[in-house]
Amino acid sequence: MKRNDVRRRLAVSIGRQRGVVLFIALIAMVILSLAGIGLMRSVDTGQGVVGNLAFRQASIAPVNLAIEKAVDDLFKTKVIASTVVDDPAHRYYATLQPGETSTGVPAVLAGPYPPPAYPSSFGHDTDPTTNLEVRSVIERVCKAPAPALQKDMIERCDLMPPKVSPAGTDNETGRIPLPPIPHFRVTVRVDWPNTNTVTFAQAFLR
Repeated sequence: MKRNDVRRRLAVSIGRQRGVVLFIALIAMVILSLAGIGLMRSVDTGQGVVGNLAFRQASIAPVNLAIEKAVDDLFKTKVIASTVVDDPAHRYYATLQPGETSTGVPAVLAGPYPPPAYPSSFGHDTDPTTNLEVRSVIERVCKAPAPALQKDMIERCDLMPPKVSPAGTDNETGRIPLPPIPHFRVTVRVDWPNTNTVTFAQAFLR
């Protein structure tokens, strides 16, 4: 074998080895790139979960305040003078409103930020500490308008039996009939401005 042929074959062999090394290096770079992308997505997901948990914790206090205000408006100060008619000024409806979502959120509170159906006359509260925006609606759990008559309420509303004491007296001739007590549903929406983060909460009052 001539010396030139040996050199030529060695050069071809070295070139092939370099091609294999380059191919392996490219595969390794692709694998490392995919691993880096996966790590970045994992970090982003973790940050999103932590942010959502923090927002959930921050929204608990505003939700509780909104529910307490509903209790005050209905049962204590009674700024909602009559529960058998709508009182939009105090975000109150005497019946369940049509168009609620599959999760039970009223249409006026559903949708993107800010809720397009939420009446501007309702206004909204802003938590002074967190700057979270709080919107709420109170609904009497009735499928149709029902005056304060026992018969109509039984047919149209979700009711709780009246609380009657089991005690009695020897000379008792009859007890005073008590009307059933309707349920009220309070739905609260808490928004974090400039983000797509929203919390919904509901409570039933009676």
